[in-house]
Amino acid sequence: MFGKKKGFCILHGTDVDVFYLKKLDYVDHACYEEKYWGDEYNTIMRYEKNPDSYIFVEDLETGNLAGYLNFFPCEDKLYQDNLWRSEVIRDDDILPEEIAEYRAEGNHLFIMSFAIHPDYQGTEVIRLLSDDFITWLNQKEADGFPITDIAATAVSSHGKKALVNYLFRELRVMGDGNTVYLCDEIRLRKLLAHDLYFKSYQDDLYIFLPMAEHSANLRVSRFVKEQKKREGDPLTALLMEQMQNYLSYECSNAVVRDMDLIDLGCFDFLHTTDDYPLETFGDKDGATVEPGQKYRWVTNAEKQSDDPEEEQEIVIGDVRGHVVLTAHRKTHLFVLTIMFHSYPYSTTQMMDQMSYGYLKIRDPENPKQYVPFYEYLLQNFGLHACGPAKCLDYMSAKPVDEREFQDILAAEAFNNMSTEYDIDSDELREMCQTNRAQFSDYEAYLSSRSIAYVKNDFAEKVEDRICDVADYLFIVILVLFQNTALEKVNTKVTDLLENEGEVSFRIKLEIDQEYGKTIRFWEKQNFKYLASQQESAVIREAFLNDELKQEYAEHQDFLNQIVDVKAAISESRTGLIINVVAIILAVISVQPFFVEILQVLYKHLDIQAAYADSTYNYTLFGGIVAFIVIYNIIRRKRHISVRR
Repeated sequence: MFGKKKGFCILHGTDVDVFYLKKLDYVDHACYEEKYWGDEYNTIMRYEKNPDSYIFVEDLETGNLAGYLNFFPCEDKLYQDNLWRSEVIRDDDILPEEIAEYRAEGNHLFIMSFAIHPDYQGTEVIRLLSDDFITWLNQKEADGFPITDIAATAVSSHGKKALVNYLFRELRVMGDGNTVYLCDEIRLRKLLAHDLYFKSYQDDLYIFLPMAEHSANLRVSRFVKEQKKREGDPLTALLMEQMQNYLSYECSNAVVRDMDLIDLGCFDFLHTTDDYPLETFGDKDGATVEPGQKYRWVTNAEKQSDDPEEEQEIVIGDVRGHVVLTAHRKTHLFVLTIMFHSYPYSTTQMMDQMSYGYLKIRDPENPKQYVPFYEYLLQNFGLHACGPAKCLDYMSAKPVDEREFQDILAAEAFNNMSTEYDIDSDELREMCQTNRAQFSDYEAYLSSRSIAYVKNDFAEKVEDRICDVADYLFIVILVLFQNTALEKVNTKVTDLLENEGEVSFRIKLEIDQEYGKTIRFWEKQNFKYLASQQESAVIREAFLNDELKQEYAEHQDFLNQIVDVKAAISESRTGLIINVVAIILAVISVQPFFVEILQVLYKHLDIQAAYADSTYNYTLFGGIVAFIVIYNIIRRKRHISVRR
């Protein structure tokens, strides 16, 4: 026994005898389906093979078992079965000979059961179990028995959540529907260091993706027609209804008339770690990449490799995302909203994936693999990214750790795996302390990438929370349309200049006209009420829209200069051509005078006078050809010099 806590005592398997194992039934029967109840004989046989395989938490007042942890080192066959081979859970069928002794060269642990009686869930029992387990693991390592990795199989949502909290990652889903988890490498080191993350608040996460389409794209319109034939998700429908109600109530009719809300469906988004694989733009053989493959992330998980030695996609879990597309068809601009309600994992990690561009969904056609969400949108709807994504975290409270709040505003992972340092910024700290809300029922903290919306009275039901935040969401979306419009024209100008595209009055006029279609987004009259106008102004300032507008103005000035210079060059060339033509015409006009002189000369030289005309014509033609050749040589040398 390591010690006692008030109301509970902690026991190890070596502190009890086989008769104590009867108490397991009290917990198992309350936590597991009957098919997962252990047979008494099998339980005793495994215990006798390795008694040091249990941690118990007992209620001192009642003597009941409040919870327990059953784990042991595996022989290789059981290890391989758990990780890769078996399609059904290895549980009570595990034989004593499959349980290993602790070895100095390394130990693969398997957690067979991690259970807390419902009467004790939400109490300190889970902390007592986990703390003692971590202490026990460190003691084993100190005794010369290193832990290589720890595997577990989750049979319930509670089990999955507990394993994720202790840094286990999802390895695979077995044929019987149960999920295999693994804690290894840096995650195991963090577990042993007790470097664990537990969320101190509840929240709903909204991610906004600015999108655009080609003017000839018809896929969104076709989807809208097909959508009318299918039944949508109730939560997505509620979100759209609330946003539409606010749009009609708060915004001007001109804005309402041009906006459409489209339900794109629900998708299971990958929640991973910030240890991302490298981005690739093609296969290793150099094959041509199909349209949309720009966002392809080549991983072994996508190849569905059966080789356990190959690196796999790091899967912490899936999060259901409800996707709504706000469309402004006249400008071919869109803002795509993803709603993750009751976010179950580290919110900052999903924000980090958003910032990094690593948003993946389970492929609707092949749920065993993940596909990049941007690629899916491009291939199925003809939509491409048009500016950096933003997010809004609808929170019940600020995080306990201020550093996590800084990461929320920075949209970076707080409990990260790839670095050993944290953000500590004076600018972010000031943002975390500056409430920009315009109403008294919430607090709003903003950065250029993220909004933390802290609700004073955080509703228990997600339906109520959607109703509470829908008005603010649409203000964010309208501001993002400003942002997206500027990103689109700025990108177009930048690409034009980088690729040495033809800059003319016509091209500049097209860019101006394209931007002109978005002027309505900038009007303060879009909002009927002053407070909404103020909220819009605050968000616009945070999202750096004014800086983007200034950048657009600078681009326009630069384009004007290029157009003016090209016009001057064109005018100079025109003048040169006119001068050359005038000279040629002048030379032609004096032809009779020179021919008469040549005739007199030829007569003295005894040459027929008729050749005088031919001599003059050949001389004139040769002079023109020589002028053209010399002009082209000079022009080519000047072009080569400029390129160098």
